[in-house]
Formats: sequence, C-alpha cells, structure tokens
Amino acid sequence: MISFSNYRWLLVAAGHYITLFFLTQANYYLSSTGIQLFALGMLISFSALELNYKQGMLSIVPVTLFIDSKLPLPFGFTLIASITLFTIAHVLRSRVRRKVTSSALATSILLNLASFAAYTFGAIRYLGAEGIHFGPLALNLFASTLVVVLINRFFFDMQIGALSIFGINLAEEQREAR
Repeated sequence: MISFSNYRWLLVAAGHYITLFFLTQANYYLSSTGIQLFALGMLISFSALELNYKQGMLSIVPVTLFIDSKLPLPFGFTLIASITLFTIAHVLRSRVRRKVTSSALATSILLNLASFAAYTFGAIRYLGAEGIHFGPLALNLFASTLVVVLINRFFFDMQIGALSIFGINLAEEQREAR
C-alpha cells in the first residue's frame, strides 16, 4: 500500500483548491451585490497549525501561485505575503493550543485580517487608491470574516477527514513528535 504520509501536502493543497473553487463560485454569484469573499487566512491557518513547516509550506505555495495568476497585483505578491504569514503563524503555534476549536478559529480570523490588509495595501501601492472606498472594503471584510467564522470548523474537519481516509492521523503524529 502506498503511504501518503510524506505527500500529505498534496492532499491538503487539493482541499485548498476545492475550497477556493467553492469560494470562487460564491464570489461569482455575489458579484452583482459588490461582495467579494476572501478566505486565504483560513487556508494558511490550517497549514500552519496542523502540518509541519515543510509540508505546510509545500501545501501553500501552489495555491498562492494559482491565486497570483488571477490578480492584477505583481506576480508573487500573494506568495510572499502568504509565506510571511504562514511562517509567523507556524512559529507562534506553540503558544496556541491546537486542540481547541476557538484557537484555530481565532488564528484563522487573524490571518484572514492580516492577509486582507496586505491585499488592501498592495492594491493601494500598485493600483492606486482612487478606486478603493471604505464602504465596500468594510463590507467585504465583514462578509469574509463572517464566512471564515461559519465554515472554519467545517473546513478543518473536512481536511482532517480527507487525510484520515488516506491513513494520516495528524493528532497522533503530533503527539509522537513531542
């Protein structure tokens, strides 16, 4: 039987792509209202809290390159911002109790806010501030935070469940690593 333990990043990246697909579909249907959902922080949070550094980094890089290919910002902007946030979250994860759902939710919200701020300031820097207005920006931030609050637990459970289908038990491996 093939062991997916060393390639768990592929499974996590596939879960990230599926999540991005559904969020992209939601953004398509919400575009007439002016609301755009943003949940990059939730993806970074799962990779930073549940995987080791190498596996987490490998799961984030292809997803961020895909996002970079769709943005008007310079190519690599999302990659650099995501790697920075991932590294900070991964370093600080020893201070966060990963078993508690609320700490995973708080980390996802904070990372989502930080990545939203990075995109906002990046858009101001590279695209100009003329088209950025506080009302739509606040509405998108509120909607994105609400979506992260609502689907974070489901997202984490689905990722862990998908890994367990392939025989990867993250909780057991984290205990053995200590």
